[in-house]
Amino acid sequence: MQWTWRDNGPEMGYRADEINRSWSWKALEDMMKTPSGFCSEWKERKGGREMSTWPATQACALTGNRTSDLSVCRGCAFSKLKTRPSRGRKRSPNSLYYDTPPGGPFSLDIQSPCSLEVFPETPRKDPGQTYRDYVRRKFRLMEDRNARLGECVNLGHRYIRLLLVQEHSNPMWTQQKLLDTGRRHARTVGHQASFIQMETLFSPDEERPEPPRTVVLQGAAGMGKSMLAHKVMLDWADGKLFQDRFDYLFYINCREMNQSAPERSVQDLMSSCWPEPSAPLRELLRVPERLLFIIDGFDELKPSFHDPQGPWCLCWEEKRPTEVLLSSLIRKKLLPELSLLITTRPTALVKLHRWLEHPRHVEILGFSEAERKEYFYKYFHNAEQASQAFNFVRDNEPLFTLCFVPLVCWVVCTCLKQQLEGGGLLRQTSRTTTAVYMLYLLSLMQPKPGSPTLQAPPNQRGLCSLAADGLWNQKILFEEEDLRKHGLDGADVSSFLNMNIFQKDINCEKFYSFIHLSFQEFFAAMYYILDDGDSGSSPDQNLTRLLAEYGFSERSFLALTVRFLFGLLNEETRSYLEKNLCWKVSPHIKVKLMEWIQSKALSEDSTLQRGSLEFLSCLYEIQEEEFIQQALSHFQVVVVSNMATKMEHMVSSFCAKNCRNTLVLYLHGAAYSTDEEEEEEARRTSGPQTLVAQSPERNILPDAYSEQLATALSTNPNMVELALYQNALGSRGVKLLCQGLRHPNCKLQNLRLKSCRISSTACQDLTAALIANKNLVRMDLSSNDLGLPGVKLLCEGLQHPKCRLQMIQLRKCQLEAGACLEMASVLSTSRHLVELDLTGNALGDAGVSLLCEGLRHPVCRLQILWLKICHLTAAACGDLASTLSVNQSLLELDLSLNDLGDPGVLLLCEGLRHPQCKLQTLRLGICRLSSAACEGLSAVLQRNCHLRDLDLSFNDLGDQGMGLLCEGLRHPTCRLQKLWLDSCGLTAKACEDLSATLGVNQTLRELYLTNNALGNTGVRLLCKRLSHPGCKLRVLWPARKAGEQRHVADGSACGRQDRASGAILQGHLTNLGSKDGRNQIPKTQDRRFAGLRWLGEAENSHQELSLRQDLP
Repeated sequence: MQWTWRDNGPEMGYRADEINRSWSWKALEDMMKTPSGFCSEWKERKGGREMSTWPATQACALTGNRTSDLSVCRGCAFSKLKTRPSRGRKRSPNSLYYDTPPGGPFSLDIQSPCSLEVFPETPRKDPGQTYRDYVRRKFRLMEDRNARLGECVNLGHRYIRLLLVQEHSNPMWTQQKLLDTGRRHARTVGHQASFIQMETLFSPDEERPEPPRTVVLQGAAGMGKSMLAHKVMLDWADGKLFQDRFDYLFYINCREMNQSAPERSVQDLMSSCWPEPSAPLRELLRVPERLLFIIDGFDELKPSFHDPQGPWCLCWEEKRPTEVLLSSLIRKKLLPELSLLITTRPTALVKLHRWLEHPRHVEILGFSEAERKEYFYKYFHNAEQASQAFNFVRDNEPLFTLCFVPLVCWVVCTCLKQQLEGGGLLRQTSRTTTAVYMLYLLSLMQPKPGSPTLQAPPNQRGLCSLAADGLWNQKILFEEEDLRKHGLDGADVSSFLNMNIFQKDINCEKFYSFIHLSFQEFFAAMYYILDDGDSGSSPDQNLTRLLAEYGFSERSFLALTVRFLFGLLNEETRSYLEKNLCWKVSPHIKVKLMEWIQSKALSEDSTLQRGSLEFLSCLYEIQEEEFIQQALSHFQVVVVSNMATKMEHMVSSFCAKNCRNTLVLYLHGAAYSTDEEEEEEARRTSGPQTLVAQSPERNILPDAYSEQLATALSTNPNMVELALYQNALGSRGVKLLCQGLRHPNCKLQNLRLKSCRISSTACQDLTAALIANKNLVRMDLSSNDLGLPGVKLLCEGLQHPKCRLQMIQLRKCQLEAGACLEMASVLSTSRHLVELDLTGNALGDAGVSLLCEGLRHPVCRLQILWLKICHLTAAACGDLASTLSVNQSLLELDLSLNDLGDPGVLLLCEGLRHPQCKLQTLRLGICRLSSAACEGLSAVLQRNCHLRDLDLSFNDLGDQGMGLLCEGLRHPTCRLQKLWLDSCGLTAKACEDLSATLGVNQTLRELYLTNNALGNTGVRLLCKRLSHPGCKLRVLWPARKAGEQRHVADGSACGRQDRASGAILQGHLTNLGSKDGRNQIPKTQDRRFAGLRWLGEAENSHQELSLRQDLP
């Protein structure tokens, strides 16, 4: 190393390069770290300017970057460097001694202060860039859960885009479900939610013109919440995300927060994320709206976080308990301009929601089919292996469905990769969630070379006991003391770590956890099936408490554990555990489960509805038909709602196949996509906010679904009703279902296939079923695109002599006038069809004219005809009137929501007044009627002694129309029992006529007056008449005040006037009910309406009098 000293001053006549000098390299580094102490002499000579005020292009050599020609002032050199003689060399009085630095020789010119030479400085690194580099290094690499020491995966290479959907103000959140809620296409489409991209999480939208300050990212276990949070950090550091929105992102891990110091400040949080000892916090917090805090794993916080005690933290430098600090941030009491991205499981949403104000809720739906395929190809570096594995999984539909969830996708890939690398063939995996986890567990227990048996984890009882105890206490991080409590020592822990069952906490090696919470739930379930023996500790909770707490609820934190419990009791699984792992399974567990199921059936009156899908999912896990048949034999009615995924449909159909005593089976699902690759491509090309329309024959359920339902029909002779609503059967599914309908053992009477994506081609199979099955008497095919071709095929079956169908509903089936010609042929030949519903089809006046030809045929036996919303006008009423004067079988006619007008109804009244007319029910709601129509209807009431039910709701009849109707009601021949006058523009004046009528009419039992401005005066008049001994009215529904816009079914608040009216009538009822000294007014059980119901034993003839008032 050669140091060159140049001194141009006249009094400094020595040169450093003439003498050998030794300079300590450590001293040089120390000097470079403390620049403020270097250049005092230079500052004196140059006017005392501070280092921060130096020209940007100059610096002292010892405080800047090294170059090939550095300069340093002599004062710094002589004051900071130690001198010592070099070995074997003579030292000059002015010599400096130096050691050769590690970097090797280089030239350094040292100058005196009086002639200091300066050099251009390399610009200092921006602290923001330093932080980005640090974030990039920290989040670029990730470890698989089963990674070997030092084995990492590039996050950018492994990450697959997740499907995100924005939810709007959903008060009831989907709770914890690990597997079969991964890709909820159906619920997304059904609720008209919109897809959202990671880039637009904090962007404004139509409903939110201002960017949200808080985004809640929810997802079930294993859905990829943490990985998405890491990807956000990495993409921001790489300059790909939020560049124009945020200057800094800080990642806060809630699991680490649980173990942090009792008291912390925002300053501590940010400093812990900063790569250097000191962070420029004041500069960062000067613009807090440019900061984003990512709070990952809110659901993993200790229980104390959900109810923090003490005043809010209002200063970013103030140290407060960690729960108070986080709560202050989330509630926007501290740094309200700060933006937050919070990830959580659905189980914590209720608690979190109480802390938030107008957050944006985003749900992770998992992988689509295209993204699953991409994941396989990224996981397997070998394209041939990736293709082989993906095709294998895709052929196994249940397993393929489970891969909606990223964690399950990883588990499956891990197991398949081990099989492929071992040179073996891919074996057909079981169909359940439990089987997937068992497969992964067995892969961890592969025998060592030379060992014939699997390497089971030691002290498995202690491991399972720890998992169960942690589950009950909602604890996922365990200290060494927790492990010792359950009999686990250091050797056990080392084994669990080596097998990748356990993992150490990254920031605190004294804490352990299962590799994922779902695996803790798996081992917790195993705790309840293992025979206690004489060793191992047990948690306080037993199986009885587990099942009682669970209670069929998918919202329970025990839901996944109970599913695993059922799955582990599968006979094949049990045998494998005992034979290969020497884990003895208690033989009494199945018996206790069956007793629990029986008690639930008794408490629910043999009806399985609440939590039915969750219960069926448990039965599906066990995969034993004998057990499932026995379990379901206790239920006569099974109602399954909200089936939103293909897996949920498969679960329900599998269990339906094993119903042997069930009388009624309702399966209420929703449309979803199975052809996801096409849908995903369409969605990408059409934009992130667009949901793709689906054709009727696309995205139908797999054949196995319909095959299992067909099996249920052919094996359960007790089933009389099957209702499938929004089950995407498609034409092929109907074909398979009809095989069961044609089976001799099928005794089904009522079949509902509403909104099942049935096209006209399916009608041929339905026709064959109608002919073959003599028990089938009711069929609902509403909301399917049958069209004229489909109706033609159906009518062939309806006209067949062997067909016994009595009711067919064809609402919204895309029918027009031509279909009426076919239906007229049926009416003129079928002696069994008594009810026909054609609501919501554009039949028009021409179609009704054709239909009336069949209605007038002597063979016609039709009793009920629904023609709501059929685009009818007054012209259709002439044909209907002539039909009513001939047809003596028709008892009910619904013409609501047609533009008949007063002229049409007056024409209709001509038929109604005919002596041959036997019509009992007539509905004319929303037909644009006025008081003019009431004159004709009044005449009908006076002449037609058969009419029992008249609906005139939502027509502007007014008080004048009411007066005309009352004339007919008071006539001695009037036999009307129900009168509907909702929203008819009535006032207190109408109550005068009604009051007089109620005192005379001896037949009217029910009167409906909702949405009329009757006022207190009108209600008082009615109350006065109700106390009259001659009044026979049993049901009265008074109205809300005028001006209320909502319909009563909305459950909205009634006005003050209605409240007063209700109080008046309530008092009247109390008096009536107390005549014999007893108050007979129990509280209503209706959740939407707070009403008063008096079931009479009073002296007068009132048997049921109801006051309907909407809840506020």
